Amino acid sequence: MLAATLPSANLVLILLPLVVIEVGLVVFSLIDLFRPERHVLGDNKLIWALVIVLVGTIGPIIYLLVGRKQA
Repeated sequence: MLAATLPSANLVLILLPLVVIEVGLVVFSLIDLFRPERHVLGDNKLIWALVIVLVGTIGPIIYLLVGRKQA
């Protein structure tokens, strides 16, 4: 078992980049979502905000790939 053999400091160093990427995806997606000129699929930004925040890593990816409408 890998987690049992690594000291906790090493485990944090391994997980830190993943956490930074996750938070960055959420922040970027929310900033993009709430731009005034942004149009979204279904015209409901609140629902997309909930998808981005609550669905985990896949939520921002779904929004970026499917949720945005091109003007």
